[in-house]
Formats: sequence, structure tokens, C-alpha cells
Amino acid sequence: MNTKTVLYTTDFSELSLAALDWARRMADVFDAALHCLFVVDEPTNYWVGVGSVGPLGPTSEELLSKARMKMETFAANHLAGARQPPVTRVLSGKPFVEILRYAGEIGATMIVMSTHGRTGLSHALLGSTTEAVVRKAPCPVLVIRDPSVRFDMP
Repeated sequence: MNTKTVLYTTDFSELSLAALDWARRMADVFDAALHCLFVVDEPTNYWVGVGSVGPLGPTSEELLSKARMKMETFAANHLAGARQPPVTRVLSGKPFVEILRYAGEIGATMIVMSTHGRTGLSHALLGSTTEAVVRKAPCPVLVIRDPSVRFDMP
């Protein structure tokens, strides 16, 4: 028996809700389990270069606790009524690494995620979790882009 699993990643933004609509459709069409994942980016990634001063903001555990509460609210507001009860997870680490690791762990059939569609300097500075997932994913990735970001043909 081939188990089908759709992994939906969220950052709780309005844009990610557009991707959720697609994730739910894909789960329904393929009669697949829906997993909803949020990854808390490790705050230590932003403390590099400040020496041994210590944390400048909330601890990892505080961030995880807040993210879990936010996921509970998100699930109650947006995941109710699914054919199969969705699985929610909150992980901590580098987002694209944790998304790929979790996709492998659950044997994801498809990953559905959004992208802000940044280009140029903002893309270079902020990177692209979506791009890294697309390049390295063990399964197809459906990317929903921000419709407000225009791409003008050269």
C-alpha cells in the first residue's frame, strides 16, 4: 500500500494561506494525509558576530512555546473540516533543512509552500527557503507565489 502524504509549510502569513488552499486540495484529490509544519529559525543564527554577550532576545524554548501556541490557533482556524485529521508540527532549526528532514521522515508525496518571489538584493540578503527546498526535495514541490509581486519580462 502506498501511503500518500502532503506536507504544507507555513509561516502563518497571509501568503501561506494561499498555499494552504492548494495543500488541502491536493490532500483531498490524492486522499492523502495533510501535515502542517512551521519551523522556528534558531535565534542563534542572528547572534553571530556579537561575541560572548549571550542571547539578545527570547530563548529557543520560548520561541518554540510561542510557535506551538500559534500553531494550535492556526490549526483551529484553518485546518478544521479536513477529510483526515491534519498532523501539526513545530520544529526548530534552519527552515529548509528541517522541512527536508521532516519530508523524508514522513515520506512526503508532495510539499506545498509559498514564496514571496523576492529578487535582487532582497533575495541575496534573505535567501530563499523555498528555492533550497525545490532544489533538494525528495518529492515534487508545489510553489505558490505572491500574486502581488510582478515579474516583468526583460
